[in-house]
Amino acid sequence: MATTAKFEILGANASNANWDGSPLTLSYRESAAMPQTTNGSMIFAYQNTAALNNAGKLALTSGGSQPTILNVPALLSQPSILVNNWQANNLGVTNISVATATPIWIEAFGPGLPGQKPVPLAINTALTLKPGAIAQGTSTPNWMQLTLGTNTGQLVVVAVVGGPQDASGNNAYAVALNSASGNTGPGTPTPAPQGYYATTGGNNYSFEFNWGSSVVYVANLSPSTASSLTAELLSL
Repeated sequence: MATTAKFEILGANASNANWDGSPLTLSYRESAAMPQTTNGSMIFAYQNTAALNNAGKLALTSGGSQPTILNVPALLSQPSILVNNWQANNLGVTNISVATATPIWIEAFGPGLPGQKPVPLAINTALTLKPGAIAQGTSTPNWMQLTLGTNTGQLVVVAVVGGPQDASGNNAYAVALNSASGNTGPGTPTPAPQGYYATTGGNNYSFEFNWGSSVVYVANLSPSTASSLTAELLSL
């Protein structure tokens, strides 16, 4: 009779067995566990903070599925992101880097996660968000427009969560401004890079929607050295 294999590294050295998504740095073979994820899209952000040129790896486990392995590049001053709906399952994260001196920072983003303090996203009022900052507001039951912009040519990465879920259970959208990928995603002939809803080679992007009276969540996931993002929620 076959038995389920037990992992000897994944989740074995849990420094935080009740991780709530707050910023956390995992050392070599250290792990964290979120007992229950949301039943909607969540943005998982991760960054290799090693001073040495050490490439890193993370292993994500959830439910009884096989681990998801994420490569974590060295010497980048910006987070990588994974948008997923873990459907209220648990989520385990383990640093499985080869070199011991490879700490990896992790954080989860999404409406209602503990430890987050979003600033109000008021309708028809422009808001400035530094890298790592979060805003949240409520749309009115009509067509809305969320404008995202920066006054520089630096890369800006934004995550937006809200509205109904699609067929795959997703209701999160990652957008990159001043992207090397140029214009991709809806309305263009080129699919967006993996994990992204859209990218643009310019420094402005607008997102139109009608979600009724719904939460609109915006997180600036840009590199730590990037300029601020300007976001404005408009009632059309």
